[in-house]
Amino acid sequence: MYCCNFKKTLLFLSLVLGVLGKMLANDFLFTPVNTSNGLSDNHIRYIMEIPDGRLVFTTQTHINLFDGVHFSHYARKPEHRYPLEAYSGFTHLYLQGDSLLWLKDHHQLSAFDLKKEQFVNDLEQYFVQQGLTEPVDDLFTDQQDRLWLVSGGQLLQEDLQFKLDLPPSPQHLQDLASDHKHLYLFFNTGEASCYQLNGGQRLYTRAAYPAAESSNFDNTSLIIPKGEGFYQLRNGSKGGFFHFDVPTRKWTRIMEKDYTLNTLMITGDNKAYITCVQGFWIIDLDSHEQQHLPALRTQRGKVLATEISTIYQDHQEALWLGTFSRGLLYHHPHRYHLLSLDKTDTSLSWKHPGPTTYFGEDRSGNIYLNDRGKNYQLNVDTSGKSQLLPISPTQVPKELQREYGSDAAFSASDGSLYFADKDGYSVYLSHPDLPTPALSHPPVFTAFYLQGEKILPNKSYHSRVVLPSHPPYVNHIELNHKQNFIILEFSALNYFDPKRTHYRYQLEGIDENWVYATHNQQSNGILQAHYTNLPPNEYRFKVAASVAPDRWDEKNTTSIQLVIHAPWWKTPWAYLIYTLLILLITYAALRLYVYQTKKRLERKNKEDLLLERIRSLIEATATEDNTKPDQNQPESPFIAQAVQLVEQNLHLPGYSVEQLSRDLCMDRTGLYRKLVTLLDQSPSLFIRNIRLQRAAQLLLQGQLSIAEVAEQTGFSSSSYLSKCFQERYGCRPSEYAKTKENAR
Repeated sequence: MYCCNFKKTLLFLSLVLGVLGKMLANDFLFTPVNTSNGLSDNHIRYIMEIPDGRLVFTTQTHINLFDGVHFSHYARKPEHRYPLEAYSGFTHLYLQGDSLLWLKDHHQLSAFDLKKEQFVNDLEQYFVQQGLTEPVDDLFTDQQDRLWLVSGGQLLQEDLQFKLDLPPSPQHLQDLASDHKHLYLFFNTGEASCYQLNGGQRLYTRAAYPAAESSNFDNTSLIIPKGEGFYQLRNGSKGGFFHFDVPTRKWTRIMEKDYTLNTLMITGDNKAYITCVQGFWIIDLDSHEQQHLPALRTQRGKVLATEISTIYQDHQEALWLGTFSRGLLYHHPHRYHLLSLDKTDTSLSWKHPGPTTYFGEDRSGNIYLNDRGKNYQLNVDTSGKSQLLPISPTQVPKELQREYGSDAAFSASDGSLYFADKDGYSVYLSHPDLPTPALSHPPVFTAFYLQGEKILPNKSYHSRVVLPSHPPYVNHIELNHKQNFIILEFSALNYFDPKRTHYRYQLEGIDENWVYATHNQQSNGILQAHYTNLPPNEYRFKVAASVAPDRWDEKNTTSIQLVIHAPWWKTPWAYLIYTLLILLITYAALRLYVYQTKKRLERKNKEDLLLERIRSLIEATATEDNTKPDQNQPESPFIAQAVQLVEQNLHLPGYSVEQLSRDLCMDRTGLYRKLVTLLDQSPSLFIRNIRLQRAAQLLLQGQLSIAEVAEQTGFSSSSYLSKCFQERYGCRPSEYAKTKENAR
C-alpha cells in the first residue's frame, strides 16, 4: 500500500501540478530530540562521536551518552571542576585514548572516565601524579592522541619529552595541531607557528591577518586539519573563517561576519558547516560558494529561527545540530526528498500561507487538497494518467470532511510530509523502501543481566565482580556455576532508523549456527539475547548487525568471551584429586590383596612345612624308639641307663641334672662331658628332649589335654611346654596334634 501511495503522490506532483519543481536551497527537514526523548536538558554545547560509535552530547550541566536508543546522563558538579586560567572560550571536548574525555568550558576543566562512566573528582591530584608542580593553565590533544599541557608558561608533552617556552602575555596559545614531524601552534594574534617535534626548533610564523585586525578575532579559535592545511574559525568582535595552506605557508580569508561563528565542521564532500547566531552556513571549500540557512523546518511543521551552538555529522552521514535552548535537531539526507512547488506551478489561487490550505488522504491512499474552500482530488485512470480534478464538497470522503490536516501541515500514510507556506507548497517525499544507511560500527555491548537483574559495574555478586568496567569496554565475563541465567544487550547504533536494524548472534558451544533475532528479541533497535541454565564452560558470544537481512559484514561483529566456572567439586583440581584418590585406593587395595595373598601362601607353605616336619618328627620318633641306643655301640649301656632314669622320673617336674648325675654315680661335670661327647647335648637339653619326645607321643595319642601332657612329662606348665615344643619342633603342641589328625 505504501508503494502505491508513493506512486500516487509522485504522479500527483509530476503530472497534475506541472513540474516536479526546483530544489530549495533549504532542503533540510529536522527531527527534534530533546528532554522528552531522554536528554538531560536542552542546552547543547558540544557533540562528539567516540570510537565505539556512541555519541556524546555535552549540555550546560551534564554529559549525555547516546547508544541510538537510550540516553545516559551524568551531572557535572563543583568538585569535578578544575580552574583553567588560560582558557576563555566556549565548550570544547577532547578524547584521550578510547575512554577519557576532557571538557573545557570558560576557565573550567573536567575529566570524564568512560570506562567508569563518572567524572574524575580530584584533577589537581591527578596532575600532581603526572609530575606537574605548577597549576595547569590549558589543555589540548593532537591528531596523534597526545595530551599537551600548558603549565608555568611552558607547553609540555610527556611522551615526546617536549618542553617549549611560550610567549609572554598578552599573546597566548589558543589551539594546536600536529603531524608526524611538526607541531603547529595558533595564537590569539592570528599567528600560526610551526615547530619541529624533535628538538622544538621554530621553523616559521605566519599571521592570518594584519596586526591591526587582531582585536577583531582575538577571542576564540577552532582548528580542523584537512588535507595539507588547516581550517580555522576565529571570533572576537567579528567572526572569520580562514584556511592555512602548509606547503605555501599562506592564509586565505574565506568568510567574515559581524557576529560570532560558533562551531566549524568539515564533511567528506569538502563542505564546511558553520553554526551561528541564527541557523548555519554551508560553504563549498572548492568553489567557496556560500549558503545561509537561517530558518529550519521540523517534521512537526514548525519553522525554527534559533541559534545553533554546535554541529556534527555521525557515521551514517546524518547531521546533528545542537541548539542553546531547543535541544538537538537531527537530519539525514536520505530520509526525505524535498520538492518545492511555487505559485507559478499551479492554477490554485491561494494568497495567504498556513490555515488557508489543507491536505487530506482517504482510506485508499488518495490525496485531497482544500484551498480556500475549493476541493481537489488526484485522479488516476486505467492508463496511469492522472489529473487534479475539482470536486464538490459532497464528493469529499466523509472521513475527510472534518479531518483535513491543520495548520497547512500534513503527513501521508507513506510518510511524505506536505507543508503550505506563503510561496507555495513544500513536499518532503518519503519512500518506505529506501534502504537504511549502512552501519559503520559493530554493535555495542550496553547491558548485562543475571537472573533478570541488571549488573552494575565494579559491584560484587557472589564474591565476584562481573563487570570490571561499563559494558562497552568489557570483552570478558567470568561467572560462577549458579550465575547461568543471562541476558546480553546490544545496540547497533542505528541513528537513522533503529527499528529497521537486523541482528544475528551465536553463542559458540551452545548455538550450532547463527540465530537471527526476532521482533520479540528487539526493542526499538536494542537486541536482548537470552540464555538459561548454561553448563560450566568457556564460550564466545558473537553478535552482528545489519540494515538488510541478507547482507552481513564480518567487520560489524562484536564478540565477548564468557566463562562459567564449574563448582569446586567439578573443577580440574577436584578431578585430579579424585583421580589421585582412586589411584591411591586402587594401590592400597592391590597392596592389601598382595599382602593377604602372600600371607595366605606363607601360611599354606608354613602348614605344608609343618606337616612335613611333623611327618619327619613322627618318623624320627618311631625310629628313635624313645631314644633307645644302639646296643652295638660301646657307650650304649650308659645312654640307655640315662634314658631309663629320665623316663622313670618324667612325672617329677624337679628331676634335674644333679639328681641324674647322682643316680649315675657321676659328678655333674663328668656327666656334662660324657653327654656332650656322645650326643652333642648338655644334660639339661638331654632331659628336656626326652620329656618333649614323650609329650609328642602323648599328643599323637590324642587322649590327654596339653595341660595333662605337661603334667605327665614333668613340665611346670602347659605354656612352658608350648614354648619348648615350639623351639624343638617348630610348632605349638596344638598345631602338632591337629596336623597329625589331618595327616591321618
